[in-house]
Amino acid sequence: MKTNPIEDLQEIRKMMEGSSKFLSLSGLSGIFAGLTGLVGTFMAYLEIAHFENMYLSNQLAGTVVRAEWNLLVKLSTMAIVVLIVALLFGFFFTWRKAKKENQTLMSPLSFRLMRSLMVPLFFGGCFVIIAVYHGMIGIVVPATLIFYGMGLLNASKYVHVDIKYLAVSQMILGLAAFATLEYTYDGIMRMLIYWGLGFGVLHILYGTIIYFRYDAKKSNP
Repeated sequence: MKTNPIEDLQEIRKMMEGSSKFLSLSGLSGIFAGLTGLVGTFMAYLEIAHFENMYLSNQLAGTVVRAEWNLLVKLSTMAIVVLIVALLFGFFFTWRKAKKENQTLMSPLSFRLMRSLMVPLFFGGCFVIIAVYHGMIGIVVPATLIFYGMGLLNASKYVHVDIKYLAVSQMILGLAAFATLEYTYDGIMRMLIYWGLGFGVLHILYGTIIYFRYDAKKSNP
């Protein structure tokens, strides 16, 4: 029985790639994470717009500080909820894809992936908390985008190479947000646009590309 050397090399390459990269990352997880980010951005916009509309009333009543604290608590809660929902979507779609491909999520490779991603995110989270403690609220959006991009770039060696483009785009967007930072109402709304672009639009674009480049091909051989 004759064998095709080219096909053999392709098969060997596929096996080596599968052992060194986490290929079960689903494009749908990126799409739904992006949609969740856009919903969170819109909700934050409504809260900030309401705070601005009530600012004069709060100033006359002497309750500006309390209103600012309430706004910060609401925005922080929204961010946590959005993160949890996005992670749940990511886990569900990735688990579903891994099940279809007879792969397991609990492997040394997946743990290395999570460690590479979480280390920059942990220090980024600590940085943001300290910045908020010192009243530097405006730096939250640039910092989250930059540290998130760093986390993705650090984890890119374990997933599809396409994620590097998402990582670099997040960091560029974070630098652009930092360069245009203003402590005004318009400046805050501009930060929301950057945040929505980074965690919403870019995720949707990335997830769509991954889905049609890898997932759809496997579903329709």
